[in-house]
Amino acid sequence: MNVGEAGAGPWGHERPSRLRAPRRRRIDRFELGVLAVFAGLSLWVLGLDLWQVIAHGRVWTGTDGLYVVDQLQYLAWIQDASHHLLSGNLFVLRSTSTDYFQPAVEISAVLTALGLAPWLSLILWKPVAVVAAFFAVRAYCDRSLVGRWPLRAALVLGLFFGSFSIVDGDFTVVGDLFLGFLSWGYTFGLLAVALMAFAILEYDRGRTAGRITWKPAVLGATAAILHPWQGELLIVILLGAELAMWRGTRRRPARPALPIVTVAVTGLPLLYYLILGHTDLSWQLARDASKHGFSLWAIVLGLAPLAIPAALAYRGRSVSFLTSATRIWPFAALAVWVLSATELSATPLHAFNGVTIPLAVLAVRGAQRLRLHRVRRPRAVAAAAVTLMTVPATVYLLAFAANHASPQPANANFIARDEKQALRYLAKNPEPGGVVASSYLGEAVPAETGRKTYYGDCLWSEPGCYTRIGELNNLFGGSLPDGQAEAFIRSTGARFVLADCGSTPDLDRQLAPLTVAVTRFGCSSVYELDTPSRPSEPLAESAGDAALRATGRQQRASQSS
Repeated sequence: MNVGEAGAGPWGHERPSRLRAPRRRRIDRFELGVLAVFAGLSLWVLGLDLWQVIAHGRVWTGTDGLYVVDQLQYLAWIQDASHHLLSGNLFVLRSTSTDYFQPAVEISAVLTALGLAPWLSLILWKPVAVVAAFFAVRAYCDRSLVGRWPLRAALVLGLFFGSFSIVDGDFTVVGDLFLGFLSWGYTFGLLAVALMAFAILEYDRGRTAGRITWKPAVLGATAAILHPWQGELLIVILLGAELAMWRGTRRRPARPALPIVTVAVTGLPLLYYLILGHTDLSWQLARDASKHGFSLWAIVLGLAPLAIPAALAYRGRSVSFLTSATRIWPFAALAVWVLSATELSATPLHAFNGVTIPLAVLAVRGAQRLRLHRVRRPRAVAAAAVTLMTVPATVYLLAFAANHASPQPANANFIARDEKQALRYLAKNPEPGGVVASSYLGEAVPAETGRKTYYGDCLWSEPGCYTRIGELNNLFGGSLPDGQAEAFIRSTGARFVLADCGSTPDLDRQLAPLTVAVTRFGCSSVYELDTPSRPSEPLAESAGDAALRATGRQQRASQSS
């Protein structure tokens, strides 16, 4: 990397953002290539799924990610919102509140109501999120650094950095630290990261110009409603950076209304989520179930190759607000991670989404402090370092995704053609009522039919998620005596039982006292039951019944039960 061009100062010298030329730089061929690679990476899992459909005739449920239960949950929200405007919890058979609003879900729900398939209305957000993320990282690097090669290095690191770590004893890559992973089905999170980065840049512009602007507030609020962790993160970053600037200059912002307005408006969606978590029992249990025990050590180890050179950039005083915000960001992520483990939030790992953006900028600045331009062939050395911090982990994740996206037992990514026909029958059947299905097929029932299911995943099918899985495995595996099978089905209050292709043939006899009609679809069957009784199991018992969830644990537990 050679920053002795484009008017750059010496290595280690920081140029205040207010001195940067306001003219927007046109995208060059290198950046177009980076965008093409990032877009291609985002299509990897989708391409693997389509290949299974085209080459092997698989029946795909429309999921676009490694952990399909999350994508099926988004599809369930879209299905429900297409009928009720807002979304409720379709992964229990008890009546639940329909009170969840998320603008991207609502837009997809409108498209679904107009006739578009739910999975397609969700995947349409992928190009939006991918392009937004690329330009957000590019703009952040362009605003923070000077010189063509430092900008290119930070852009590549911000988008593609990945490093190996130890997670639950396994040698792997922490997906949430890799922006490409977020593009595999977690487009709402990726879009929120982009909007948060744009919000910081707009705030810096307004603050530098000494004017009040609504742009950072609107961007922050949108990020917060899409993915609340990024709203929390933005507030902590802005307040921390303002405090750092005040300590350094002893001067408050020229326009104090700017931080007040930005923080207040960004905080409104967070207040909504806080209320939702205290008034909606399903959200309370899902919040408790998502407090997985993910090790902070695994995160630190994964970020170390980027964080070590980034630490060198903390020397000296910040001369711009953007530099202060960049320095604060990693510590703000840690603060939100701690907050997310409390009663106020959930899923702590999401706090580190996008942390490679500031660390990439800081790592390049740290490398500049080492004065690498004095070494022989500095660009080759820098290119090798960037390659080591991006390519190996990316290749590993591509292989990991190829393995997980392939058809597997107890995975609703691909289902049997007869099972698909049974789901279509339930979707078109005018008779209302919920469904009892096997644990793996139950995940897809809300997304495919818009109906409630006894079990969907271990965030929303609470309490006693693993108890539910065991009951279903016993029922469809033929382990329940006839009387117990009948009693269990009556206790659920379901109107339909959906038997997958692996179900025991004894179901006909066991469900006969309850059945009013059976519709066959090859190896799959739909049992319509007599007038269902009210579910005898409560929606909620105690938070202690909530299942712990971490990467892969839910799938492993489902398969071993």
